[in-house]
Amino acid sequence: MVDAIKSGDTQAIAEELGDLLLQVVLQAQIASEEGQFSLTEVAQGITEKLIRRHPHVFGDLCVQNIEEVHYHWEQIKAAEKGETPAQAQLLSRKLHRYARTLPPLMGGMKISQKAAGAGFEWDDVAGVWGKFNEELGEFKQALEQESKTEQQAELGDLLFTLINIARWYDLDPSEALQGTNQRFIQRLSKMEAVADRPLSDYTLDELEYLWQQAKAQLAQER
Repeated sequence: MVDAIKSGDTQAIAEELGDLLLQVVLQAQIASEEGQFSLTEVAQGITEKLIRRHPHVFGDLCVQNIEEVHYHWEQIKAAEKGETPAQAQLLSRKLHRYARTLPPLMGGMKISQKAAGAGFEWDDVAGVWGKFNEELGEFKQALEQESKTEQQAELGDLLFTLINIARWYDLDPSEALQGTNQRFIQRLSKMEAVADRPLSDYTLDELEYLWQQAKAQLAQER
């Protein structure tokens, strides 16, 4: 869906929206058959939520700016969850929501931004690079000496530090990784187009030669 929107291809966007709609209808139908909820209830629920969370649009609430809109939005959400205003403002609760609801890279960036805004920040970018080198060393040590669980934990720490580096340089890690994935596939496609046998039959040196050729060809096509 995201790729279709970025491409600007309206037909692709419509197709992806259809796939998304199918999942909504399918899950609602399964739930309806099990006596849980119906598609009508899903539509009614989101309608009521939109009205409830936008009293400045659907009600009589007057706001002066976007900050007030956001403030009332958070207050309403807190009330829905049975939280007090004080609980809703706890940083840990906000970060937990990001971790639970966003894709990992996007969630990591959001957590990093909010934590930095609350004072969890380095004095300069050199401190971030120092932390990266520290985490890299710990990750290497875990790979050599620790359990799989500890290795996973250290890998997560390393990735989170990279996200912080991206934040310092105003880069989007999700977009960066998506771009790398697309470039890899494009180069692989070029390699397959000129290969006279399955790529698995080539030596590593031969694959590297084809890779560099594909890389150069794509650079010329830009």
